[in-house]
Amino acid sequence: MGLRDLFKSNFARIAENTTKYYLELKTNYGNKFSDEVSLLVTAGVLDAQNYIFVEHSIEIDTIIDMARKAVSQEGNEFEQDPLFNFIFSLEVASFTVDNPRFSSSDIELACFKKANTISNAIRKSKEKYGGEARFALVVGTLMESPEFRQVRKQLGIKD
Repeated sequence: MGLRDLFKSNFARIAENTTKYYLELKTNYGNKFSDEVSLLVTAGVLDAQNYIFVEHSIEIDTIIDMARKAVSQEGNEFEQDPLFNFIFSLEVASFTVDNPRFSSSDIELACFKKANTISNAIRKSKEKYGGEARFALVVGTLMESPEFRQVRKQLGIKD
């Protein structure tokens, strides 16, 4: 099995899920974010929650750095869409953790080759997403539960 086959089904899934978290946050809690960076960070943390809170293989600070770069378009060689650039970076980080036998440059190349798949998944999610219970529940728990107060503070979410 080649590198492209290994990730084939996950490119769109990660883009779709992160976009849905982003839209859920923006629609229902948009006033809690002071800027696009904190909104992207929160969507990324929700999608990568297993890597962050269970495995501890991706740090929240790494997600924050990705969001800052995506918004500033630093090192941008893709689209002028911060959401796309952020999700692209999130995919590279996730696949790097899941597949340590591949170099990060190989994984980045595989993601680059699937840039259209990622972009299409984002676009379709933006067009079709009207809310889903699964995403609403996860977002609501993070945004409203007292146990996540410190995490919200770290993500730059207003109380």
